[in-house]
Amino acid sequence: MKVLFSLLVILSSLNAYADNIIVNGTRFVYPENVREITVQMTNTGNSPSLAQIWLDEGDSEALPEDINTPFIISPPIVRVDAGNGQSIRIKKNPSHVIAANDRESLWWLNILDVPSVDKTKAVDNAAVLNLVIRSRFKFFWRPEGLGERDGAEKKLKLQLNHNGITLINPTPFFLTISDVRTMSGHDLLAEGLMIDPKSHKEVLIKHNVKEGEHLQVQAVNDYGGVVETKVVANK
Repeated sequence: MKVLFSLLVILSSLNAYADNIIVNGTRFVYPENVREITVQMTNTGNSPSLAQIWLDEGDSEALPEDINTPFIISPPIVRVDAGNGQSIRIKKNPSHVIAANDRESLWWLNILDVPSVDKTKAVDNAAVLNLVIRSRFKFFWRPEGLGERDGAEKKLKLQLNHNGITLINPTPFFLTISDVRTMSGHDLLAEGLMIDPKSHKEVLIKHNVKEGEHLQVQAVNDYGGVVETKVVANK
């Protein structure tokens, strides 16, 4: 199913409706030691929706039929009635091997919400535009033996460079950084970022930072909440 993100329509009289499917999380973690994980969807609208669910490897333009991942989604397409919920089960395919076992791997969970057309909302000589909405969520595969994820942000290191700062992630986990601030409250990042496991990322900053200065890092944990930790800017 091809996803359309923009639709240009010029009509003298137009009614637009979007009945969103709500999902029970902003990110999903699949630990290796569990049989499957469950994603819960709820249709908060007034009419049924058709939901299509798939995983991609980071290419948001790839079509579901062209993607092959190590996971089985059941069901991949489902009708969700108004006011009702639907559970989606995601299970690791035992015949597929995920090469990296010393760090997390990342996929993206897509949920396409196709609301039904509610003809009762249409009025005479008016067109009804039904909006198709796709949501994408981070989906982490977490091998066994990586240790505790809680507190991983405290191991983040920060180095000053001539253009800004280098954020170093020595952990086997993906770290999502929403902001870095000075202790006086100045935001340093133009936007949030994610640092791959056992890697680093250089970013520009909006204010100068001195060597030895304490900074406050805001990171996102497994539950979508923001946790704060202090780091020292070193060279």
